[in-house]
Amino acid sequence: MSRDARLDLGVLRGMLLSELSEIEDQRLPQSFPPYFLFKMNIVNYLLRDYAPLDRRLRAVAKLQADVPRFLKELREMTDPRLPDTFYEMAEMAASGMLDAYSRELPEYLQRASAAVRVRVGRTNETATSDLKALVHDLTTTYKPRVKGEFALGRRKYERMIFAEHLAQIPLDRLSEVGQTDLRSNQAAFHEAARRLDASKKPQEVLERIEQDHPTEDGLIEDTRKMLEEIRGYLIDHDIVSVPSEERAKVIETPRFYRFATAAMNPPGSFEKVAKDAFYYVTPTEESWTPEKKEEWLRHLNYTSLRNISVHECYPGHYVHFLHRMRIRSAALRSYTSYAFTEGWAHYCEWMMVEAGFGDARLKLAMLQDALLRDCRYLSSIGMHTAGWSWEDATRFFMENAYLDRLPAEREAKRGTWDPGYLNYTLGKLMIRKLREDWQTAHPKEGLKDFHDTLLALGAPPLGLAREHLLGPDAGPAL
Repeated sequence: MSRDARLDLGVLRGMLLSELSEIEDQRLPQSFPPYFLFKMNIVNYLLRDYAPLDRRLRAVAKLQADVPRFLKELREMTDPRLPDTFYEMAEMAASGMLDAYSRELPEYLQRASAAVRVRVGRTNETATSDLKALVHDLTTTYKPRVKGEFALGRRKYERMIFAEHLAQIPLDRLSEVGQTDLRSNQAAFHEAARRLDASKKPQEVLERIEQDHPTEDGLIEDTRKMLEEIRGYLIDHDIVSVPSEERAKVIETPRFYRFATAAMNPPGSFEKVAKDAFYYVTPTEESWTPEKKEEWLRHLNYTSLRNISVHECYPGHYVHFLHRMRIRSAALRSYTSYAFTEGWAHYCEWMMVEAGFGDARLKLAMLQDALLRDCRYLSSIGMHTAGWSWEDATRFFMENAYLDRLPAEREAKRGTWDPGYLNYTLGKLMIRKLREDWQTAHPKEGLKDFHDTLLALGAPPLGLAREHLLGPDAGPAL
């Protein structure tokens, strides 16, 4: 079997093992309603011009016609007792979907033909009513019966790690590497803050950085200009190929997704018509007080926004997407490893600072985000294999990533239903080790050569990527 065929076969194996982990070990179809609820998402029908608007809205009507049956089957399948954090996420997802149906969709209907407005108006009324009933059921039936148990346990957790990476990484080794990275980043964070202003505590230095932020009217346009600056740096400094003149479109985050600060929404891997990629940036809300608007814009200060844009666009998710679209193998284009995808984007934050992009403030913001991801990594292991509660993880985020209570709690709770969120840091560290070993084996090749070679694989399990690039005797992945 050729190397390329082994890579394709390995990717398909990883895909199946990951799905088995979600279905059998994590039991997401029974325990996590958003597993199905997100399949009711209509945002791509609305945003993507793959067909005339009337045709896309008729497709929405077809989807909505199945909502009553879909929600009936969801109720029948869902466990009667959900972990408390799973319930909270289900309520948020159902409410967000309801918001998309009741607020986003009517805006598009105004531009549709009369016949389509009538048809979609009818299906939307029924779907909206059923979603409201689900939100009510979640509150009245599921909320009183929530439970605190959610942990996978050691054996299932290790199976999840193997499925994601196709590499054996002992749990003790995982923990050791995470602790080491946390300590290293904490030391670097304090040193970076000291270099900016030795007379102030790190949090005070960050507060000063937050004062330099966009206005609410200028947020989207400032982000567009920032992307051009970062893209130019990549090209001028031969960091990675940018294989297209197309640009990600910066838009306000759709309402149903505004729990996120920013996000990349690329087209499907095989899309040939509506090929736009959307970079969501979450704006202020009209209903907010001036104080709350200011707080949000300080959160999206220019330094943090630059680091986020490195992760989401250049050279993170968007550049990765552009490379994936050039791959011929259907298997490689179909599968996206969590660790490869988020690990690459998180690696890019570190790598761009290492490559001289930005100033001392960007380094501090990058390290702040690295501490957040380190705490995700260790909290995931702690909550699913070592008996931590999400309250324990909340304190861990507060003490080690220096978060306030509310964002720390949000991060901790996410780890109960998304144990794979350790893959931001785990993927980054595996890519850094792969880069070091690859450059040792290819001393005449530069950084751009490594990046282009890695991204040409798509997003396979990182253990498989390592074996493909370095051979079967490549050594440990971590």
